[in-house]
Amino acid sequence: MHTGAGRAPTERGGIRFPAAAAVALAASLLAAPLQAADYSWPVVRVVDGDTVKVDASADLPAELAFLSVRLRGVDTPEKGGRAKCEAEKRAGLAATAFTEAAVAGAGSVLVRDPAWGKWGGRVIADLILDGRSLSASLLQTGHGRAYGGGRRGSWCR
Repeated sequence: MHTGAGRAPTERGGIRFPAAAAVALAASLLAAPLQAADYSWPVVRVVDGDTVKVDASADLPAELAFLSVRLRGVDTPEKGGRAKCEAEKRAGLAATAFTEAAVAGAGSVLVRDPAWGKWGGRVIADLILDGRSLSASLLQTGHGRAYGGGRRGSWCR
């Protein structure tokens, strides 16, 4: 419930954000760092092979503490109802399991260079596990393919 005067809530992707907090986060994420900006935001949930939820409460206001992070540079198959065929569904479940295992087995987790994605409430970033890019690991193991934005190719044959 929003009670702050002068701050009308906005809705993005089903998540309510006070406008001032959203502007502050956008400004900090859009600033071009001279070197990589690393954040020690623990992963609280793996959504699928290329998306995780993190707890950013150490650096962000409570309204923005739990962020969805889409991994930069990789696309993995969809799972469940979003999959377009059984092969994609199986591959999506395998990619999700790979990401879950990689996160669970990591001694250190860093979110590198977060930036707003095209969908509100989600950022695009690199997830660095024990010094290694999760995106690179997904690509090397065949659980994902390179993705630079735009239309994604089909996982169904």
